[in-house]
Amino acid sequence: MIQALVFIEAEPGRIQELVPELAEMRLASSVIKQVYAVTGRYDLIALIESPDIASLGD
Repeated sequence: MIQALVFIEAEPGRIQELVPELAEMRLASSVIKQVYAVTGRYDLIALIESPDIASLGD
């Protein structure tokens, strides 16, 4: 298993609704473990677990 942090830019005003939406999202073989709202250049950071690098891209 590998973990990756994905930095996300979101539309202003949608950040609060995207946090639970992303947390519930189902991916092919990866799992979104955590979603954090942050300030700065990016609006959200998602922690994703995947079996390998190739699966992470899916």
